[in-house]
Amino acid sequence: MKFWKRRSKKHRLATTLTHSLILTIGVLAIIVLLQNFQVNRQVVEQEVARSKQQTSSLIQEIFNFRLKSVEIQQDSYSRSQSMVDALRADSGGDIDRFFDGVDQIDPDISPDFRFIAKHSKIFWNNENHRFYGIDDSELNQISQDLITGNHWYIAQAPSSMGTRYLLIRRTSMIALDNGEVVGDFYVGIVLNNNFSLVKGLLDGSNVDELALAVGSEIIASSMRGNTYQIEWLKQYSPSLNSDEFMISKIDVEIDGVATFLSVYTIQNNSHIALLMRGHYLWLGGAAVIILLIAIYSRYWLGRRVSDELRNLMLYTEQSTETHHVEPFKGSTIAEFNKIGQSFQRSFKRLREQEKQFADLFNFSLSPIVLWDTKGNLLRMNPAAERCFRCNENGTDLYPIMQDSLLPQVRMSAQGVSLTGVNMAIGAKTYRWNFSPIVLDNITRNIIAQGQDVTSFVEAERQSQTAREEAEELARARADFLAKMSHELRTPLNGIIGMSQLLRGHLVAEQDIEHVDVLINSGEHLLAVLNDILDFSKIEQGKFHIQHAEFRVKELVTTVEKIYRPLCIEKGVQLIVNSNIEDDQTVFSDKVRLNQILFNLASNATKFTHQGHVSIDIELQPRQLNYALKIVVEDTGIGIDRKRIQHIFDPFVQADMSTAREYGGSGLGLAIVYSLVELFDGSIEVDSEVGIGTRFVVNLMVDKVIESNLALNQQQMITPETMFDRTVEVLLVEDNQTNAFIAKAFCHKYGMKVTWVPDGHNAIEQLRVNRHFDLILMDNQLPNLGGIETTQLIRDELKLSIPIYACTADGMQDTKQSFIAAGADYVIVKPLKELTLNRAFQHYRQHFFALDGRGNKTSFE
Repeated sequence: MKFWKRRSKKHRLATTLTHSLILTIGVLAIIVLLQNFQVNRQVVEQEVARSKQQTSSLIQEIFNFRLKSVEIQQDSYSRSQSMVDALRADSGGDIDRFFDGVDQIDPDISPDFRFIAKHSKIFWNNENHRFYGIDDSELNQISQDLITGNHWYIAQAPSSMGTRYLLIRRTSMIALDNGEVVGDFYVGIVLNNNFSLVKGLLDGSNVDELALAVGSEIIASSMRGNTYQIEWLKQYSPSLNSDEFMISKIDVEIDGVATFLSVYTIQNNSHIALLMRGHYLWLGGAAVIILLIAIYSRYWLGRRVSDELRNLMLYTEQSTETHHVEPFKGSTIAEFNKIGQSFQRSFKRLREQEKQFADLFNFSLSPIVLWDTKGNLLRMNPAAERCFRCNENGTDLYPIMQDSLLPQVRMSAQGVSLTGVNMAIGAKTYRWNFSPIVLDNITRNIIAQGQDVTSFVEAERQSQTAREEAEELARARADFLAKMSHELRTPLNGIIGMSQLLRGHLVAEQDIEHVDVLINSGEHLLAVLNDILDFSKIEQGKFHIQHAEFRVKELVTTVEKIYRPLCIEKGVQLIVNSNIEDDQTVFSDKVRLNQILFNLASNATKFTHQGHVSIDIELQPRQLNYALKIVVEDTGIGIDRKRIQHIFDPFVQADMSTAREYGGSGLGLAIVYSLVELFDGSIEVDSEVGIGTRFVVNLMVDKVIESNLALNQQQMITPETMFDRTVEVLLVEDNQTNAFIAKAFCHKYGMKVTWVPDGHNAIEQLRVNRHFDLILMDNQLPNLGGIETTQLIRDELKLSIPIYACTADGMQDTKQSFIAAGADYVIVKPLKELTLNRAFQHYRQHFFALDGRGNKTSFE
C-alpha cells in the first residue's frame, strides 16, 4: 500500500491546493448525487402526499355529500305542511305513514333513526334506535343536549351492545303560515359497523381497503378480521416508507370543524418500494465510480496544473498585498487563464467599490455613524459632523446623539437589523437604520444612517388627528341619527295612534277628512324619517333585502291610487301601463320595490307642471326568474346633462333654484340608486332641460315555487268579536303617550290593562300577580331593558305568559334578540290598527284558550 504512504517531506502549496481541489470536487460530486437522490425522494414523497391529499379530499367530499344529502332531506321534511299538521294534531300515526312513504321513495339517504321533540319532550320516534341497543332515555338526553343549533354533532351513547358513536342533527319544524316553531326534528346516523357508509367511501375513492376509527378503536371497516385492522394502525406512518402497503390517516371534518373521527386507507406500495431500492443501488454504484475517477485524477491533475496554479496563486498574493493591480500575464491552461483574468477584474472592482464606499460615506447628505460592538463611536461622516458637532444654534449635540443611539447600537451588535427608528435629537427628528457589518459570521461593526424626517412626522401627526376627528364625526352622526329616530318615532307614535283612535269616534265626513290629513301628514313625516335612516343604514352597510311573496299587480294599483289624485290636482295626465296579470306573484322585497317606484314617481309628479307622467311596469319571464322593468317618464323641467352624473349623489339636486322652489332632502335618488345596486340591477337616466326626464330600472325578481300567499293573508276581526272573555294585559312602557295609546287600543278589545313604567316594576308585578294573560313589552326601558326583562321572566320567574315585544327599532337584530330572549311576537311601532289586529289574531290562535269550566288557562 505504498500508494497511500504519507511522505515526511513538506508538500508544495500548489500541490496541496491541487489535492484539495480534487478532494473538493469529489465531495461536491457526492453531494450532488446525494442531492439528486434527495430530490427524487422528495418528488416521490410529494407525489405520494398529493395522492394522499386527493384521497383525503375525495373521502371528505363523499362524507360531506352523504351528510348534506341527509341534511337537505331533513330540512325539506321539517317544512312539510303534512308533518306540521300531524304534529299540531298530535298524530304520531300520520308521521309514521309519512316516513314510510318517503323512505320507500329514496331509501339510500335515509338516516338510521329519527325522532321528534315537542315542548322539550320526545313526541315521536321510528323505533329504529332500539335496533342499535339505544334506549329512550338516551334520546331524551340527546334532545336536551342539542336544544339549539342546526349543525351536525358527534355523540357517544351507551347501549346494550357497547358504546355507540352517533352523528346527530336537529332542525326546527316551522309552520309556514305564521312562522311558529312547532317542534324539533332530529335525525341520527350510527357510525358503528356502518357498512353502507364505509362502502360509499370505498366505492368513491381510489383505495384498496378502508376503516373508520375513533382514536385507536376501529368502529367500521371494509376488511374483515380484527388482526388486519390492528396491523393497519401499527403500520400507519405520515412519512414515505418501503412497506408493502401504504397506510394513510384522514381526520374527518364536519362543517369545517375537526372531529375525533378518522378514516384509515390502505393502498399497494410495491412500486414505491421498488423505486426506493433502485435509487439505493444506483447511489452506491455512482459513489464507487466517482471514487475511482478521483484516485486516477489525483496524480494526473497534480502534475498537469501544479506550476500553473502556483503562478496563479502568486498573482493573487501580489494583488492583495499591493494597492495597485498589475495585469495578469496569462496561463497556458485556458481555464486558469480565465480565472486569472477574472481575478484581475475582481480586484479592480474591489478597489473601485472601496473608493465608492469612501465617497458615499464622505459626501452623503445624510448623517452616517460607525460604531464598534461595544458601543464606542469610531467615525462620523461630514454630514453627521455638521448635524451634531455644532448645530445652527452653536450647540454641541454629540453627547445627546451618542446617548440616544447607544441602546439601538447594542441591540444591533447582537446581529439584529433595525429600520425606521424615529428619534428626536435637539429640535429635529431623525429616522435611523442600524445594520450590523458581519464578517465570517461575526459582527465587526455597526453602521447607523439617519434621515431628517421632522416635517414628515409632523404631517403624519396632523393626518392622524384629522382621521380621528373624521371617525369621531361619523360616530357622532350615527349616534345622533339613532337618538333622533327614537325621539321622533315616540311623538309620531302619539300623533298617528291618537289620530287613528280619534277617527274611529268621528261621524261627520268633514271631520274624518281633517283627521285623514293629520294621519297622512304623520305617515309622510315617518316616511321622511325612514328615508334618512335608510340612507344612514346604506352608508354603514346595514341595509338588506328581505324577500317575501306578493302580488306584482299591487305595485301598479298602489302607485296609481296615490299619484293619480296628485296629477289631477296639478292638471297633469297620469298614464300607467302594465302587462302584469292580477294574480301574478313573485318572491322579492315588496317594500323596497315600492320605495324605488314611489321615489321616481314622486320626483316626476313634483317637477312636472303640464303634459303627462308615464309609468310602465313590465314583467318578462326567464328560465329561473323574472325580469322586472320600470320606466318612469315625464314632460317636466328636465335636468341639465352636465348635472346628470351627480343626481344620484346624496343631498344633491339639479341646481340650487330647484331646491329652493321644490324643497326636498336630495336623498330620494341616492336611495333609489343604492336599492337598485342591492337588487343587482341597473338604472339609466336620460333628460333634457325643458323637455323632460326618463328613468329606466332593470332588475331580477325570483319566481314563486309554491304559493302560500292565500294562507298568509288575514282579514281584520272586529274588536267586539275578537275575545269572548276579558284578557288581562301587563303593559311595560316608559313613555306615557305610548302607554296611553296602547291602553286605548287594548280597551277597544275589552282588555284589562295594568301599566308599569320599567322592567323592574314588571318583575315585581309578576311576582305578586302571576295570572296575566298577555305581556306587551317595550324595548328601550330605563334601568332594565325590554330584552333583559323578557330573559328574566323566562329564566328566573319560569313563566310562560305570552310576551309580545313592542319596539320602535325595526332592525332585524333587535327582533332576533327579542325572540332569542323568549318573546313570542314582535310589533314594530308606531302602533296601528291593522298591526295590532293581526297581533291579537296571532295571540287568539296560539295562546288564548278556556278550560272546561270557562276559566282561562294558567301560564305558570
